Amino acid sequence: MNKIKLKSPFLRLACRLQILALSFVFLFFSCGTSQKENSGKESLKVVNWNLQTFFDASFDGNEYSEYRNEKSGWSKERYEERLDRLASVIKELDADLFVMEELEKEEQIQDIANRLSGTFDFAKLYTHGFFAKTEGSSIGCAILSRYSLEGISVHTIDFRNGKKQPSMRPIIQFSLTKNKSKLTLFVNHWKSKSGGAEESEIWRKRQEKLLVRLMQKVKGKDKAVLALGDFNKDIWEFDISESDAQDSQNGERKTNIMLHGEEKFAVYSPWILEDGNCVTQGSYWYKNFWERIDHFFAAGNIRLTDFKAECSGEWAYEDGHPKRYQLWNGKGYSDHLPISCTVIF
Repeated sequence: MNKIKLKSPFLRLACRLQILALSFVFLFFSCGTSQKENSGKESLKVVNWNLQTFFDASFDGNEYSEYRNEKSGWSKERYEERLDRLASVIKELDADLFVMEELEKEEQIQDIANRLSGTFDFAKLYTHGFFAKTEGSSIGCAILSRYSLEGISVHTIDFRNGKKQPSMRPIIQFSLTKNKSKLTLFVNHWKSKSGGAEESEIWRKRQEKLLVRLMQKVKGKDKAVLALGDFNKDIWEFDISESDAQDSQNGERKTNIMLHGEEKFAVYSPWILEDGNCVTQGSYWYKNFWERIDHFFAAGNIRLTDFKAECSGEWAYEDGHPKRYQLWNGKGYSDHLPISCTVIF
């Protein structure tokens, strides 16, 4: 375990940065955060955003081909510009927990956090972070949190029977506690449909099976569980189920999605409305149609409110479509919209 000193201004906050020498690359840093005592259930605002191939300024040869040298148009200046834009969005959305897909390295968490640190409102600081990707992969997943990240573990698939396994992102499992309420989360970035939707579905099914097994281990009537991320699978491609499990607190919210593992596992998706239709605004605009491939799946003693695909900020056009990042001119943000919700647990 190696210690790395964070550059100013984090030295004033007495944070720690550690990298764990495992088969994945990890990042974790922490410092004290004040929590306001509340009675009853707690709530957190959570945002998930696929950042669209957000590489850093170094050319290591592991990037996607279009980013591998300065002839592509990618540069330190372009990287700094994207960092500034990302920090601006994070500040505007003001979530307690911000989860991101398609970052390249753990050092980028520090770069982002440095840009978010210019405030004397310590309740707004993101004082905890984490990054993971599989060895040899170009991109991974990252977390920024205002609350301590507990019990972090990373789970991956190692399939050696039959078809050759492509590079896939792991599932990050962690918990956070606000006062005495605990929330367990699973960050996902499932296999894309590149190479064909049908051909790649076998790998998404294996990732679904792994997620179900992990969620089943922690779910109980008193537990609050949330899976989130880019699943590369539209909500209508999941098993839409009849509502069959009521929220233990108010008796109103019911599950509407059945995930498949060794056993079926009922969860709730806020994309599906009570009338059986889905939220009109999707999170990914593809071939002139909205796709809803970024998800929150809730299970156990938990309720999701205020769900939306965030489409009214500088990262979206007036018609709500995402401003895709364009390498040739350095403009744009991402081809996904952020999704957000309030988690009550």
